[in-house]
Amino acid sequence: MKNKTACLVLSISQSIYAIFLLAWAISVIFTIVLLPEDEYDTGAPEVFYTILSYPLVLLASALGSWYYYHKLKFKTSYALNAIPLLWVIPMALFMILLWKFSLSLSL
Repeated sequence: MKNKTACLVLSISQSIYAIFLLAWAISVIFTIVLLPEDEYDTGAPEVFYTILSYPLVLLASALGSWYYYHKLKFKTSYALNAIPLLWVIPMALFMILLWKFSLSLSL
């Protein structure tokens, strides 16, 4: 093993990213339901395709980070591994808001 800390960080963070694939599926379903049917709305399709791209970004980021890990470029590996956070953080916030909203409806 080249760097135990880097290996541990990459393994744990990519496992968390993989768990967020469930949240991604829920986000895609909600986005499809909430998409406006107005053909002139230019913002909604971009948001949908951005959400839809998460698995591809996750795969590319994981492959790239492990590639640079094996090339002993650990800072580049960490940087590539952090890219899916651009999707994970909004999904986590969305799930928290969804959970809080559902709790307020049941009270």
